Order: sequence, then C-alpha cells, then structure tokens
Amino acid sequence: MISNNLLTDLEDIVNEGLKDSSIPYAKGNSIRIKQYVVRESKVGFLVYDSSTNKQIHRTQFKSVAVAIAKNLAEKKNRLDKILDIESNLAKHYNDAVFYKNMIRKSKCEQAKQSRETRLEISLVEAQRIRDKLDQYIYA
Repeated sequence: MISNNLLTDLEDIVNEGLKDSSIPYAKGNSIRIKQYVVRESKVGFLVYDSSTNKQIHRTQFKSVAVAIAKNLAEKKNRLDKILDIESNLAKHYNDAVFYKNMIRKSKCEQAKQSRETRLEISLVEAQRIRDKLDQYIYA
C-alpha cells in the first residue's frame, strides 16, 4: 500500500515540473498554468497572476478563463479574440436558456416548434464557438 506522504510528495514533484510549462494542472480548487491561476467564484471564473497577486480577468465560462491564462502564459496577445469568443458564447448560452424556458412555458404548439428550432440553432452555434475556443487552449 502506498502511503499518503509518498503520494503527496509525488504530486508535489509533478506540479513543480509543470510550473515551467504551459500545461494546465489542477491544484486544490484552482487550475494553474505557469504563474496564472483560474479560480471559480460566485460571479464566474477569475484569472489571477500569482506573481503580482492581482486579478486579470473575470469570465462566465471556465474554458474561456483557461484559454486566457494559457495564452497569457505563452505570451501570446490574443485576449481580444478570446473575449470576442466569450461574448458570442454567452449570447448563444443565454439564448438557449431563454428558448428552453419558453418551450417549457408555452402552450401553443407552433410557438414550441419555432423555439425548438431556434434552440437547436443556438446549441449548434455554441458548439461551433467552443470548437474555436479549443484552438486557443490546445494549440
């Protein structure tokens, strides 16, 4: 049986090696990429620079926060593009929530079908946008 101290020591060794790479890793309740930290809060996901101990950005989605942290860690200037992707993703997410609610509350069958079509369009667009965001995370 492996002792807890040995597992903790092994985890510390692996995490220490990851500090110099731009590979995201979880430590406690946060995600770290070099000196950048992503944490969940009541208002969304926060990106911090641990070297200055300052908040850099707040996002609605974890994947956007990870993309921001990764691109800052790699010193790539893509923040405007990522924030544009976030606003488009938020629009389609909010549309999907709205359409789901309207489908549930609507009594008219024709209105339900129309909103189901719009819901499907929003979900497809949100997935397309997520795929575009993945390019910033995994590239």
